[in-house]
Parts: sequence; C-alpha cells; structure tokens
Amino acid sequence: MGMFKDMRDLQKMSKQYERPKMRDALKQGKEAMQQVQSDQALAERLANEGVDATVTVNQLQATGRQVNYQPELQMELTVNVNGQETQVTHTQVVSPALIGQLQPGATVPAKVDPNDHSQLIIGI
Repeated sequence: MGMFKDMRDLQKMSKQYERPKMRDALKQGKEAMQQVQSDQALAERLANEGVDATVTVNQLQATGRQVNYQPELQMELTVNVNGQETQVTHTQVVSPALIGQLQPGATVPAKVDPNDHSQLIIGI
C-alpha cells in the first residue's frame, strides 16, 4: 500500500512541476508567433512601400531562438540609402540560404522604411 501512495505523491509532484513549465512554454510560443506575425507585416509593408538599400554587416550573433527551424540573428548594420548611412541594430529570423551571405563585412540588399532606416528587412 505504501508503494502506491508514494507513486501517487510522485505523480502529484510532477504535475505541480510541469504546469509552470507548460505555462512558460505556451507563453514563449505565443510571443514567438506574435513576433513572426509582426515581422511578416513589416516585410509586406516594406515590399510595397520600402526603398531599396544596401546594408553592410558589421557584427552578428545568434539570439538562440529559432522559428520554423530558421535562426534569429541580431546584427549591427550600416544601412546605406542613396549615400546616407545609418548605424542600426536589427534582429531578424533568417533563412539558412541567406546565412552564408551574412558575414561581417558583407554587403547585402534590403528594403528600408524611407522615414525610419531602423525598420528594414534583409533578403527581399
């Protein structure tokens, strides 16, 4: 009888431990989904209203997050729009096909908000 009581107590303890972890995981998933939706809306807006620019990668690092098996990178960039340069920090989920092009010193095309050069999307 004592063994079954111990098993029941252990099961209760595991449920108490799992609930906060599940809540945290759901919260993180919801935040990731909101970020993806926000990034998609920005990409769509910039595809329609953005201006062509080039960005030079000064520094980059992985944030540790992945969306659909694609890594999120935080980059220090020099944005060049018609000769006007701006230094920005930009975070974006990047396709694995694009990662090879994003090395420090590399220059890649981007679409940029004409009024706010920190609003940009690389790879469009």
